[in-house]
Amino acid sequence: MLVAVRDIAARCRKCGATDFKPQGGGELRLTTVMACAGCAERTTYRELLEQIGEEAIQRANEAIARLKRRPKKK
Repeated sequence: MLVAVRDIAARCRKCGATDFKPQGGGELRLTTVMACAGCAERTTYRELLEQIGEEAIQRANEAIARLKRRPKKK
C-alpha cells in the first residue's frame, strides 16, 4: 500500500521502501500498525502521514527561500 499525498510518498525510515502493509484487519485508522513490505520495519499510519507533512513543510520552506533569492522586479 502506497501512503502518499499527491507526489509525496511516505518512505520506510529503515530501508526507504514506499510499500506498507496494515497489520491486522479492519478499517485504516491513525493508530493502525503498518509494516514495511521491504524490511518489515513497523510504524503507524499516523507516523507515515506525519512524515508526509514534514516533507511538505520542507518543500514549502525551500520554495519560499528560492522566491526570496530572486531579484526584485522594478
